[in-house]
Amino acid sequence: MGAKKGWTQARMREVAKEERDELGLDPFDPLDPYELADAHGIPTYTLTDLLDHGLAPATRDHFHAAGSRDWSAALVPLGTARVIVENEAHLEVRRRSNIAHEMGHHLLEHPFDSVILGEDHKEQFDSTLEKQATFISGELLVPDEAARKAAYAGWDNAKVARRFNVSEQFAQMRMYGARVIAARTARKYSRT
Repeated sequence: MGAKKGWTQARMREVAKEERDELGLDPFDPLDPYELADAHGIPTYTLTDLLDHGLAPATRDHFHAAGSRDWSAALVPLGTARVIVENEAHLEVRRRSNIAHEMGHHLLEHPFDSVILGEDHKEQFDSTLEKQATFISGELLVPDEAARKAAYAGWDNAKVARRFNVSEQFAQMRMYGARVIAARTARKYSRT
């Protein structure tokens, strides 16, 4: 399957479900993206961890302060191995989303030549690959099956966020389509 072509939403949902199943998770169980990375033999490091490996403190400090919005995480090739480096200046829910997103790149076998950090420290990326990684990370953290059931049950964003250990913004993103379907179904049955 090509990195850009061949990944339908249905197929990405299947991959996410397979990964969740391998971890023994039901649809309403929160996924630990660090556990998923570990299951794939991908260690995660924070910028602070990299100080022991030659990262300049000024670089870490830049991404912890003014540059914290510029960079979240990266899946990095080291020979045939992979590691994830993350910005620990972000909130835990954001970090979990970041790790799930980077694992999405791994699970979808995206090439490494399409995601780089430019001289201005801003990511430069292939938007198709980023959309795919965002989609599968959503399925990993809040599966569509759970989102639909939660929508029918009337869960608000705060309840979804608490259940799956994601931000309310992430919950809103995942619940939007499910709520449209639930509302459409409710209208259909209210007319009969």
